[in-house]
Amino acid sequence: MIWKLLGSLILLFAGGYVSVAITRFEHRRLRVLDGYISLIYFIKGQIDCYAMPLADILASADPSVIAACLGLDLTTPLPVPRPRPDMVRESRLYLEPEAERLLTTLTGELGSTYRAEQVSRCDHYLAALTEERKKLKDTLPARLRATCTLCICCALVAAVLLW
Repeated sequence: MIWKLLGSLILLFAGGYVSVAITRFEHRRLRVLDGYISLIYFIKGQIDCYAMPLADILASADPSVIAACLGLDLTTPLPVPRPRPDMVRESRLYLEPEAERLLTTLTGELGSTYRAEQVSRCDHYLAALTEERKKLKDTLPARLRATCTLCICCALVAAVLLW
């Protein structure tokens, strides 16, 4: 009898842990999108003020913004992340399909036209990504409630069925 109770408690704790992990993942998705928006603001400012090439702009970017774009945890001591051309591909796990498409298109367009056109494209993509962030932020509480409830209910059903 004690083993059944212990097994049921382990299943309930596992369901709670999965719900916490999903909550962290969903919040990290929002932080990744915020990181890309900050990076585009930085790129836009550097292009507008200094007319720097894209490689130099990315090399001078704040490592914490690059870490946020890649979805890295900022509390663990990691080597300083370097911006790479495949950053969007590396963080695609955290991006919605529309946000990934926007970022991929932006990376393909930057550096191919003159300064004013690049700044206007940055403005366009900033507006589109801000709208995507707003949608993600608006649906976040409902998604978190649904996934947490589902995880805990599945763990509870498994515990009852195995009793």
